[in-house]
Amino acid sequence: MRVRKLILILSLLFLMFASKSHSIEVSSLKAEKRLEFTELFPKRICNKIYNQSSFGAEQKLFEDVTLRKYFNLKRINLNEENSNLTLFFDERSFFYKEPKLNIIIFNNLSDDFSSEMAAINKKIIEAKSQKIVVCEYDLKKSISEGKFFDFQIFFENSTKVVSNVPPTILIYYDGTVEYIYSDEEVTYNISEFNYKKYPFDSQNVKFKISSKIYEKLYFRASDNFKILNNEMRKASFSNISSPGWTIKQYISYPYMENLLDAYSDYAKHSITTEFLIERNSVSFIYKFITPIVMIITLTYLTIFIPFEFYRITSCMTLVLSLVAFNLVAATSKIPDMPYLNVFDWFIFTAYVNAISVLLATFAESIYIGHFMGFGQGEILKAPRSKKLNLIKYRKISWLFLFLILATSSLAGYFYVYN
Repeated sequence: MRVRKLILILSLLFLMFASKSHSIEVSSLKAEKRLEFTELFPKRICNKIYNQSSFGAEQKLFEDVTLRKYFNLKRINLNEENSNLTLFFDERSFFYKEPKLNIIIFNNLSDDFSSEMAAINKKIIEAKSQKIVVCEYDLKKSISEGKFFDFQIFFENSTKVVSNVPPTILIYYDGTVEYIYSDEEVTYNISEFNYKKYPFDSQNVKFKISSKIYEKLYFRASDNFKILNNEMRKASFSNISSPGWTIKQYISYPYMENLLDAYSDYAKHSITTEFLIERNSVSFIYKFITPIVMIITLTYLTIFIPFEFYRITSCMTLVLSLVAFNLVAATSKIPDMPYLNVFDWFIFTAYVNAISVLLATFAESIYIGHFMGFGQGEILKAPRSKKLNLIKYRKISWLFLFLILATSSLAGYFYVYN
């Protein structure tokens, strides 16, 4: 019996120090695929390890701990009507190595001589790795019972966090403790977004995953997280872009923020993520911008039609078309803000142009009818010598109306882009 126990202890020691490779449990790290694990140890051994664990009994850390962070953002969703941004995480985790857990695992295995241990040892040898999941526990229960330390991780400035799958704690053969959160929805308020360039706007988004433990705690991005970010970059972030938006830049990095001043001993550590999203404006150009530009152009060109060819009728038809189009555009999901945006200036310029042309047309009709004394049919037969002032008025109105159109356009440009 002693020989058998000695052989088991020696084999365990060999496995603990012989391997340095990564876990075979890690998935291919595609952004849509969650990391999946299976429990290696029998339930009775996991229960023993759980009962002997007391890493959360204290409320503070006595030794330096470096948390390795990982999260898999699978998609984003913007509700501009309610000013909400929702981030959907396939999986989020952080882990660290606990030396005392390694001793607990070793002691429980050295006392077990079941046939199951032979299969376990075989799997470990085949994996050539110590970083293999051996037990899984309920995260909330484990923390509430003081079995594992509560790092008090939270999403800064979020308005709501929903976990659709109960979070778990995984322990690895090498003494690593990992906190796993799956299928999460995190909501932020985005009322600070600037829509002045709508529908050609881009928005900067920043979110932080922080801890309320300010002493002896440090954050780092895990190797798996770096690999995932590289894969997302190669895919141009198309796997997490939202309908209506495209992600152009995406970076994550550890960040330390001093709580009081630059010389304070207390600092808040976080993994900060920033991404730049750009609105897909092609559909807006075809649905809204192009028709407005056409109406503006046609309305302005009506001033070149002689009054006797029913110019006022054509002008009124275009003005009514603009009003109808504006009513249709108002029912779309265009954010209502206390300032004007690019699209508003297009509409405003169209109205300024239409009203200016309409007023110029009315002025011409008044001049022809009251000052020249001609009717609409008679002005066509009048000799050119009697229409010199009318022709001069028309040429001045062409230039004047163009200046009004250009001034409105430039005013909108400088208002939005400066």
